[in-house]
Amino acid sequence: MNKKTVISIFVIVFCFTLTYVQIANAQEQEQTTYNKNLVSNFFELLSNGEIDRAFYLVNDDVSWWVPGDLPFSGTKNKNQYLQIVGNIQKGFPQGLKLKVKSMISENNKVAAEVESDGVHINGKKYNNKYHFLITIENNSIIAVKEYMDTLHLYQLIQ
Repeated sequence: MNKKTVISIFVIVFCFTLTYVQIANAQEQEQTTYNKNLVSNFFELLSNGEIDRAFYLVNDDVSWWVPGDLPFSGTKNKNQYLQIVGNIQKGFPQGLKLKVKSMISENNKVAAEVESDGVHINGKKYNNKYHFLITIENNSIIAVKEYMDTLHLYQLIQ
């Protein structure tokens, strides 16, 4: 091979590699955007009281973890966590709004800062701050780590 042929082959390989990397980056960006939209939709549906539609986005075998020593702390599956959500609804008959303040997404994980706003049946205002680390596979939420001010919640229900 002469020098011109080698350079031509190098340019073709370089262009092919560059195109492949651009396609992979575009696909990753598209998945990241989809994951953030899924999480945003989940919290919007919850805030609107559309629990069934929100939990349609959650895998039946989800691992939902909440810290602390409260009655709902620990790791729950979808059905167990839905029971907790039912109790929350009873405690907030006028609804509990969950507003996403910010999100960061990488690969199949979304980190979301969320703030709640509602009035409990005991008359106390509830405004907690949360951090959710949500894992998504096959367009479904498969794991959640839900961090919050557990003392604020404890004081609400006492």
